Amino acid sequence: MRFSLSRAPNRLSVVIPRRFNLILFLSIPLWIAGWVIIALTKPSAKPPSILVPIAFGLFTVFMVYRWFQNLSGKEELEFTTSELTQRRLLFGIPRTRVFMMDRISDPHFVSPQTKGRSYTPSGIGFSYAGKQVRVGDQLTQEEANEIVAAVIQQFPELAERWGRYSKGMFGFEATG
Repeated sequence: MRFSLSRAPNRLSVVIPRRFNLILFLSIPLWIAGWVIIALTKPSAKPPSILVPIAFGLFTVFMVYRWFQNLSGKEELEFTTSELTQRRLLFGIPRTRVFMMDRISDPHFVSPQTKGRSYTPSGIGFSYAGKQVRVGDQLTQEEANEIVAAVIQQFPELAERWGRYSKGMFGFEATG
């Protein structure tokens, strides 16, 4: 079990640390070193458009954020009878989303997916106001099942909503 549970009479908190990704860890120093080498070998070269340095800067800021998140980020899920709060923390700075329980439907496990170069990690998925949402990055199916079982045990009144949790992909039981 890679997550930790904390129970209180009116809430259940789940803390999920980030899984360390070596490729991401090595990519930022190589990315920045490559651009420094290019800048040093052609210091007077002017880019054909101002959009190139702006795009590079924005991409670098995004990658540095992901790099730090890889090192020290974590995700907190807080379940109450009325809402699910998701906090993604990086150095104590939260990014928070709140989901009202009465608008959550079709809870299920989401397997990791790769489409081309994009990667979507596994987690707990559900429909919220007509949109598909995923929380709990990098959870295994067993971990997701344990979290949902803890929610139902802590809050029996949520059994109607979360009791229909599908342990497999697309509403089917997982095999093997």
